[in-house]
Formats: sequence, C-alpha cells, structure tokens
Amino acid sequence: MQSLTNQPIRTSFTVQTEWDLGFTGRLDLTNMGELLADWTIEFESQFEITPEEIWGAEIVSRSGNIYTLKPVDYNQTIDSQQSTSIIFNANKINGKIFEPQEIRLGDFESNKLEVIPIEDSSNSNPVVENIPANPELTTEATNDLPADVSFSLINDWGSGFQGSISITNTSNSNIDTWSLEFDFPNQITNIWDAAIKQNQNGSYVISHNAWNREIAAGETLTFGFTGNDSVTTDPQNYELDGFTFASPSIDESIYTYENPDLTPELELNQPYQGRATFFDAANPAGGLGNSGFDVPTQDQLHKVVAINNIQWNGSEASGAFLEVSGPKQRDGAAPIIVQVTDQLAERADGMDMSAEAFTKVADSADGIVNINYQLVGPADDYVTAYGYRIGDGIVVETIDGTSPYYAATRLNNHRYPIESVELIEADGDLVELQRESDNRFVIEGNYPLNGVQDLLVTDIFGQQVRLDDIDITNSSVPDTVTGEQFALI
Repeated sequence: MQSLTNQPIRTSFTVQTEWDLGFTGRLDLTNMGELLADWTIEFESQFEITPEEIWGAEIVSRSGNIYTLKPVDYNQTIDSQQSTSIIFNANKINGKIFEPQEIRLGDFESNKLEVIPIEDSSNSNPVVENIPANPELTTEATNDLPADVSFSLINDWGSGFQGSISITNTSNSNIDTWSLEFDFPNQITNIWDAAIKQNQNGSYVISHNAWNREIAAGETLTFGFTGNDSVTTDPQNYELDGFTFASPSIDESIYTYENPDLTPELELNQPYQGRATFFDAANPAGGLGNSGFDVPTQDQLHKVVAINNIQWNGSEASGAFLEVSGPKQRDGAAPIIVQVTDQLAERADGMDMSAEAFTKVADSADGIVNINYQLVGPADDYVTAYGYRIGDGIVVETIDGTSPYYAATRLNNHRYPIESVELIEADGDLVELQRESDNRFVIEGNYPLNGVQDLLVTDIFGQQVRLDDIDITNSSVPDTVTGEQFALI
C-alpha cells in the first residue's frame, strides 16, 4: 500500500440530468500519479444522497454535510493516468444544485483520511520550462464525421513536452463513442481525459473515457498528454471514427411530448435513434405497466422496456420486439432483443429500459446513453420474458372481471404489433373490439355474450390469423396458447 500523501488527483463534477426536486451528479476522479489502491473520498455538500442510488462507490458514513465514500469491487484500484466515476442521485436545496466541496482523498485500510491537494486540470502536469506554445494546427478530420482537430504544444523542455488535442464537432448531430487516429513520432508517456488504445511505431489510436464518450453538436473536447523528446513534427493524418446521433443523450429536460422526426407507427427494420435510461422493472410504478402484462421473473427482466410516448401509439406498440444497440454494442457486443411492456410517458424519443436490459447495452453509471433500435420479428425459437416461444403462437390472456356482460381480452407473444382484434359472428360479420389504454381489447355492445368465440387478429402489416374457441367472458379460465402466429416477414 503506497502512501497517499501528495497523490495528484484531478476531479471534475458535472450534472447529468435534473428534475424538479433532484438531479443526477457525476464526480470524476483521475489519478495523475502512481497506482492508487484502497482509497476513500470525502467531500462536503448540503445535498442528500440516497444510499440505494449511488453507483461506483458506497457511502461509508455521513456526519452533518460531510460524506465519506469507498470504492466498489471494480474500482478499488485506479491505475496511473486512469479514471473512475461516481454517479449519484441527490436532492436540490431550495431548487438549487450544490457541488461537492472540500474534496479529500483517504486510505480506507487504515481508516485514515489524509488531506491532500486536489489538483486542477490546468496544473495536472509539472511545467519544467515556460516556453511559448506553438500556434494551434487545425485540421479537418477525415472520414464522414464533420469535425475539426487541432494540436497545441503547451510546453517543450527538450527532453520532453506537454501537448493537447482538441476535437470540435462542427455538425448539428452528436458524436458518440469516438476514437482518433493520427501519426506522431514522439512517444506519449502520460495521457488524461482519453486513453491510448494502440501505438504502432508512432501510429496512435486514442479513444474516449467513460465520461466523455459523447461530443455534443458544436462542442469542443480536449485531452492532454506528455511525452519524450522535443516536438519537431505535429500530429498528422487525423482520422476520427464514431457514431452520430440526432437525438442527444443528455438534455436539459426529459419531459417532452412532441417529436416531428418520429412517426407513431413502428416500421419493420427502420433504424431509430434515441436516448435510453433505466428503471426498476421488478417494481413498476402503478402496477404492471401500461401493457398490462405480468412482471417477469427476476432472471427474465433483461428482456423488457418502456417505449417513448410517440411510438407507444395508443398502446399499439405493446408486445413489440425491438433490437437495441448501445455503447457496448458500438464496442463490439451483439445487439439485444427486448419486448415493449410499458410506456415512457414523459419522453418523446428512445426508451426506458429495465435496469437489467440497460446493463447489456451500457454501464449503469452512464445513466443515460444514445441507442439505436428497430422493430424486428423474432424467430420461432425466441423465448420471451414470459417463458413462451414465438413458435408457440399468440397467447390470449384472461382479464379479471370479464363476464357475459363484459367481454375483454389481451394478447401477448405475437411476432409483430397488433393493429386490430375482431369478433367473428355466426353469420360471418366482424365486430371490432376497442383497444383500451392498457392494451386490452373490449367489445362494446352485443351483450350478453356466452361461451367461446372466434377472433380475427390483424398485425400492423395486414397479416391475419384466426383464433378459434376463445373464451373472453370468463375470468376464471387460464391463458390460452393458441399455436397460431403471424408469418415472419
């Protein structure tokens, strides 16, 4: 265990999102010294952190306005030039957000907090000699991402140097999961606010850290570094890779109800972009969620999401299957398939994912991320969160309270979203069941209705299946697995 005295640590605090009474804050810690192990962090603030709503650390104690935090398993050590983040939800004080103050680093094993200077980013590396910086060299990045890249030589003392590179997003979209390639003959020995992914004989690949994956439209991101020898040639041949998103992952407010770029009805294999957040799907607010489906078992919660208020489309999206990709997929993971079981009423893009689904596309500490998604039709062998194979056919769920004077049903396990459900009368006439806001289909009139009935079900693509001998007036009958399914388009 090394001494923590004079350990150079850089910190930054940002507000990721906020609402009327609270906010989500992010405290980033960057180790500019040697390996740091078994650390604690202490700070003072008036806000109150909910112990169950902190990620990247645990609350050891709170005395008045002073918090003491310790790391969790994955960040008990912070390597030199590496960073970790602490994310938490907290309350506002009289409608205002207060930043952490008097930040101090400590030694957890000895249970002793040693007050040390927390270095500002502008002083994170020693200045050996104050040599005027070279003029910035600004170059338009190649590839399809519209950005300007500039290099600044901050100090050069002959045997070494300090420099920085800035990336300016010149587009109207956000750049996400960026990496920058360039050629540079000098060896870079230390880097902050970015990570060296590759260096092959001076051909560098530099990538984002967890907290600066995204470069907002018009924003400039800067990372710094030190290296060996005097700089005689600036970095050359910039290539910027990444993904662009018209829907920003971070916004001043998530409460939006209009989106002119999004049509209500889902289209097959149409790519969509939006933001993803997460919620506790095991305990949904208001009961089962707007689709009315049962809460899945704990091991199946990673398969459900709530979709935005536009594409919810009056519950037509209930039961739809979406293929979703996030930061982990942009780093090489396979996309996941989830089912829409609820409405995200306060947002007009993206989705609210179960916490378990969110961890398959991003880290929980990210809180809110950019995602790609599209409507898909699962294969027959796909097993849903409710234990049925798609090949088992549409499942007709029994509704509590049904009787010969109140006929209603709800459908699940359908390959594509449902457009309509109709009752087939004895003479062949069709009576359309009315779709309710909780995804139930109800007959208006034609009572009393006794015995089993035949239903005609149509998906949003016009495909039809007939479900015979369905009892929609008896709440005591079990759910019916029909064996009938829409064809795979």
